[in-house]
Amino acid sequence: MPVKDRILETALRMFRMYGIKSVTMFDISRESGVSKKTVYEHFRDKEELVQEGIRTMLNGHGQHLEDFRQQSANAIEELLKEVKYMEEMGNTINPVMLYEMQKYHPDLWLEVETFKKDHLIRAITANLERGIQEGCYRNDFKLNIMARMRLLQLETVFQPALFPATEFSMPEVIREITAHFLLGIATAEGRKLVAEYLQIKED
Repeated sequence: MPVKDRILETALRMFRMYGIKSVTMFDISRESGVSKKTVYEHFRDKEELVQEGIRTMLNGHGQHLEDFRQQSANAIEELLKEVKYMEEMGNTINPVMLYEMQKYHPDLWLEVETFKKDHLIRAITANLERGIQEGCYRNDFKLNIMARMRLLQLETVFQPALFPATEFSMPEVIREITAHFLLGIATAEGRKLVAEYLQIKED
């Protein structure tokens, strides 16, 4: 792996684990196995490193969404692959990082919000359209409303005030709201698929 990529990957992992503010350029250089001088040869300052790291993360999210769409047998499988990916990501992101992005990096946080509105809403809407075409989802709901409701559901998972880590398991919360969402929009055939994938016993 090129040195710059290794530094970037290390920095992003540390930001996600410890938050942004507490991680120094020295910490990143030591963890990357390079000198502090080498880090500065590739990144002007910590702000540039934060920006590139978050943009790399967002680009990775976008690519995963496209991969899930292409590699899934149906809309329900696609959505559940996205959920599994969210669980894995959620387990590696310290909420402190999200808080610090909003407070200390407002321009970068705006990019995150734009990504959610553009890529995530588009991906959710495309999944709903696919499910309707496949007969997995009902066709009697408003796409733009349901897509935004789904995004709101996912956003709440990352709000400690609503689901404190001391009381709730993030994977469990994601699975519960996903099952509720899918069973609410699924057709009779779709419900069979949901039950199969989620191992739900239906009466």
